Amino acid sequence: MKSRFFILSLALIILPLVAESQPATEELVSSCVHSAGENTTYLKDFRIQLPKMSSNGTAPVYKANMYLMKNMKYRFSVCNAPGSGGELAVTIYDQGKELISSYNSSTGKKYNTIDFVCNKTGLYTIWYDFIDGEQGSGVGVVSMIR
Repeated sequence: MKSRFFILSLALIILPLVAESQPATEELVSSCVHSAGENTTYLKDFRIQLPKMSSNGTAPVYKANMYLMKNMKYRFSVCNAPGSGGELAVTIYDQGKELISSYNSSTGKKYNTIDFVCNKTGLYTIWYDFIDGEQGSGVGVVSMIR
């Protein structure tokens, strides 16, 4: 009986803390979906939280695979969480070959959205990382352009 009371008390203490952080993430996702534009259809979102680059120089990366269809136009949007230390970037790879990125390292130019016309149906790898290996959190949204 005491263990049930303890578990219930613990749940009542923790639940508000978890519920409090949930709306901020949902608001960021919603804002990022809207930033993709009116002519888009939402497909998927990725919630990214990465630590700072390690001392050995390896920047942390969030990798996801996504099946994309030939002749379809996709929009990849990135949004930084308030207070995020770094700026989120997305890069699309096909079998290890970089196709497009929201960050051009040679010019330092960063884009919040990039459009990608798929030339072949298949599985693509999407990399999310923070510029210069900074610590940060944000959201990546994939939409289809109508």
